[in-house]
Amino acid sequence: MAIEIVFATVVNGFQWMGLWLPWAFVVASGLFMYWRIGGEWFAAGAVWAQAGKSWVNTYELVEVKFSVDGLNRVLRLKDSSGQQIYSFRLRDFQANSRMWDLVYNGILHSLASGNCEITPKARKALMLPAGLGQ
Repeated sequence: MAIEIVFATVVNGFQWMGLWLPWAFVVASGLFMYWRIGGEWFAAGAVWAQAGKSWVNTYELVEVKFSVDGLNRVLRLKDSSGQQIYSFRLRDFQANSRMWDLVYNGILHSLASGNCEITPKARKALMLPAGLGQ
């Protein structure tokens, strides 16, 4: 929004600020940007991962599924206490290598324990070692 305001001021001077239509455009584009990239919050710790308000214990996963949600590749994670993340976007977590390392290690540990079911698509998407968790 700041870039739009600066651009409009450089091109038109300050007179545009008295008009309602440019302000409507600035607000609408700001809301659109928030809707597309600002609404989802994610984090990870030593034994947990969170996407939005949902979280799971990554070392106690019982189910890992893969699907495509629009343009996003997502994991569906469920832990032993029933907590689940329905739409865990891989691109978001893999963009931060330290956060992804925490999550991936938890998934590997859960699979190695033998108590975690993983779909073939999820195994392929995560490039997991052959024979792990079988």
